Amino acid sequence: MKIAVDENIFIKGEICAAGSKMLYNFKAPYSATVINKLKAAQMTISCRTKTGEFGGRPPKKESAADAVASGLADAALGIDSGGGAYRLAAGSGVVYIKPTYGTVSRFGLAANVSSVDQIGVYAKNFGDGFYALSAVSGHDANDPLTYPAEKYEYDAKKIDANQLKVFETDIDAFKYRDCLEPVYLIVSAAEFYSNTSKFDGLKYGYRTENFKDLNDMVINSRSEAFSAETKLKTLMGAYVLSEGQFEKYYYKAAQIRRLIKEELAVWFESFDIVTLPLSDESAALANLTGCPAVIAKEKIMIAKEFDENKLFAIGREG
Repeated sequence: MKIAVDENIFIKGEICAAGSKMLYNFKAPYSATVINKLKAAQMTISCRTKTGEFGGRPPKKESAADAVASGLADAALGIDSGGGAYRLAAGSGVVYIKPTYGTVSRFGLAANVSSVDQIGVYAKNFGDGFYALSAVSGHDANDPLTYPAEKYEYDAKKIDANQLKVFETDIDAFKYRDCLEPVYLIVSAAEFYSNTSKFDGLKYGYRTENFKDLNDMVINSRSEAFSAETKLKTLMGAYVLSEGQFEKYYYKAAQIRRLIKEELAVWFESFDIVTLPLSDESAALANLTGCPAVIAKEKIMIAKEFDENKLFAIGREG
């Protein structure tokens, strides 16, 4: 099976730019756990694909979805940030599978939003996608947030799709609908700022040639290497984590995030799968709660944690 891999996933000895000028010459000192698992499963890495800066919204050309749609790969690995992966998959006519947070190791993944980042799979169909996912999922001692299960078995035959209760609705039916994007924006900005603060031009990556002292070097290196979007996001992250603003923004967003997860859990008391029209709010719902989700035919289907097989069954039937 040929697998494409986004450029924010480490492959030892290869450039891992993560879509940023800041890491234009950074060679990964080790391979990500998912890469080692692909090789152990005798899968072939066919190509590297483009991503947005540090895993942000990916470009359409040379993306993971494009590699699958064009036949360069049978499946591809990448993360979702703000709904970009779902939209890209839908626009390319492929599926995207985001597994339960913590079922796939993030060791060797350039961090974006740590409490949301989860490596998912693009594929032409659910069978190929879940087959590739089964190869890379499972516990990893290098990622303490992975669950203890050594392996996850994805098999649509274990579930009778006709017996599943599917709730097809609109995001407006969700109690905290208006909070989804603001909460994701605050949480992602704060964590993104924390994760990118180490890129200063001192140890590795891009270093400006225009500086008089250490302070100049750090400021100019970040100013020249980061895109306008990254600068804006880091500034916002610094603000919501600053003294006097932390409780007003980040702490409050964390509280509302818990309420969002509790509200979705109420829906799962009556239904197996929630189907929503594709939107940034729908993507934020899946990502903030850590639930598994798939995109197919312009709709996001979300299931309870570890219920990937239900998504596999309903997706294959659809």
